[in-house]
Amino acid sequence: MNTQSLATRILRTRFGKRVWRKLFGAQSWAKRAGTFREKEAHGLIQRSNYAYGMLRAADTAKFFGKSAVTACEFGVATGMGLINMTQLAELIEAETGVKFRVVGFDTGAGLPAPSGYKDHPELWSSGDFSMGDPDLLRRRLAGKAELVIGDIKDTIGAFTRTLTTDCPLGFVSIDVDIYSGTVAALQGLLGQCEAYLPAISFYLDDVASYFSNEACGELCAVDEHNAAYPQRPIYSDKSLPRGRFEPFADWYRSMYVGHILDHPYRNHARERGSLSLQDHLKFMAALR
Repeated sequence: MNTQSLATRILRTRFGKRVWRKLFGAQSWAKRAGTFREKEAHGLIQRSNYAYGMLRAADTAKFFGKSAVTACEFGVATGMGLINMTQLAELIEAETGVKFRVVGFDTGAGLPAPSGYKDHPELWSSGDFSMGDPDLLRRRLAGKAELVIGDIKDTIGAFTRTLTTDCPLGFVSIDVDIYSGTVAALQGLLGQCEAYLPAISFYLDDVASYFSNEACGELCAVDEHNAAYPQRPIYSDKSLPRGRFEPFADWYRSMYVGHILDHPYRNHARERGSLSLQDHLKFMAALR
């Protein structure tokens, strides 16, 4: 086998294509000169899962005529993810014109004690992922995000009542690790229908490990939520990896969509002129 033949075979492998694209292809160009949207599509933004979900939220909000949207993180820990959300909010606002309200939820004292097998006691223990000093984190956030301290089951109701049609919920990250915390967080989907976008991007952190299953943890909480609230189900994001340059990123498996099926936009046709097939493709392209 000659050297040229070997090089060609390597370049035709998945690994070879990725290396070529990163060094010489569109990804290399996007890294140097691309817009936020182009960099996001190439997986070049820190915390790609948050960048994708928050951009989805902004695009969906704009599609439905909203100028602001709410993004939440359940399970803040030391706050690095929440701080990153505030940075992404500024970048996405510059890209789309949509403003963000960013809200983080945490006990402040780490995980509560697991209360049974559904909470994965084989993995987690009371006090895991403690925040430290909430006031220190608030200072670091510098007013760019709200920090709600307390057991989520005790704080979610008051928060849900603050959601408005002008700044509906559009992105949710759930990284509370245990079933009971996820159940509490999902209560945030039970407010007035117009306080939400018709489709809400979700990131579920603990659904793809060796121990993950539908009888425990976040997956169990989602299944039970769907059974109890069929008008507000949560299903895997069917759009991934379409339109993206990395077809096998691990975080894709953790992206879901909350569907607000009783939302007026999902029950009555929007007022607009009729569209040709080509025009309809452009119309839908607004949501990629």
